[in-house]
Amino acid sequence: MILNSEQESFRASVGSFLAAKLPISALRTLRGKPVATAYDRDLWGQLAMLGVSSITVPAASGGAEFGWLALGAVAQEIGRRLSPTPLLSSVVLAQGALIQCASPAQVARYLPALLNGDEVWAVAFEEEAHFSPDRLQTAMTPQGLCGSKGMVLDGAAADRLLVTALNESGQWGLLLVDSDTPGINQQASRLMDGRQYVAFEFSEVSESACEWVAGPASESGWARVLNQAMAILAAEMLGSARELCERTIEHLKEREQFDVKIGSFQALQHRAAHMYSELELSQAAVDAALVAFDSEGVDQCAMASAAKALANECFQLISDESVQMHGGMGVTDELDIGLFLKRSRVCNQLLGDTHWHHLRYANRLGF
Repeated sequence: MILNSEQESFRASVGSFLAAKLPISALRTLRGKPVATAYDRDLWGQLAMLGVSSITVPAASGGAEFGWLALGAVAQEIGRRLSPTPLLSSVVLAQGALIQCASPAQVARYLPALLNGDEVWAVAFEEEAHFSPDRLQTAMTPQGLCGSKGMVLDGAAADRLLVTALNESGQWGLLLVDSDTPGINQQASRLMDGRQYVAFEFSEVSESACEWVAGPASESGWARVLNQAMAILAAEMLGSARELCERTIEHLKEREQFDVKIGSFQALQHRAAHMYSELELSQAAVDAALVAFDSEGVDQCAMASAAKALANECFQLISDESVQMHGGMGVTDELDIGLFLKRSRVCNQLLGDTHWHHLRYANRLGF
């Protein structure tokens, strides 16, 4: 990843903040808190003040306009520390959907609170057990909004929800509703990665309590947001995989067996080289996808799917190898390696598993 001096300085400052305030121990602490707690709200406010929530936002709208490559660099720093933040849920998905799909008046009204961290939003769009963004049954009926959504990241901590739904004409739309509106029921849980995910049930939520922010004409903008989220999640996964790779190589240099450093064993050297080569391949794909969002004339769907598929494979490979090379310690909760392994398995399913992205990439290229 090649950043300019300004982007690199920003990445370094965010990395220092995360190392001091949101190291891996923060995830361990989160697991012991009530399930409604998705992250430290005060620390997120500090990150927002640093500019994390405004990296890709145009300067005319109060953003830093650093570009998607810079946001990807920040996501990698988050991935290195497994830092619980609403970057993906509130910034990339919710804030992105607002900018891409809403009217200028709505953007002017709601964006400032998201940029300064006063509000955090979540997006409810998944309805199937597996990632199927085109499946949509939640609808605005004469009785109100009815339907269900699952796997809403950080949903219980959100002030507002953006919900994909069919309008009265049966066409795609995106509406905004306060999370505590009557008729919205939620069931929050923590998956094995320690993060919060929510299933929502909408039961005749009054239309007067909802605000349509997008209609059928904005569906392509929503598709672009999903692609961006895939690439940023891939960047976070890449950061985690790189941290794991570096830790494992250090372990190989230090661990002795039969009075010999295990890093001297040729078989382990080959496996370490394989990890590194897959890491660099994934880095190239993620960087290409992020750059694609700042340029035109490229197939962003294909680039996002290539990045996510390779990140899935890379993170799974390196987490598996890391556990094995650490021996019995690798599967214990006491060692951080196991936390990365669990995170890899959840991230692999978020926003499309490897098979889903392989199929989409092949379809985009005409196979």
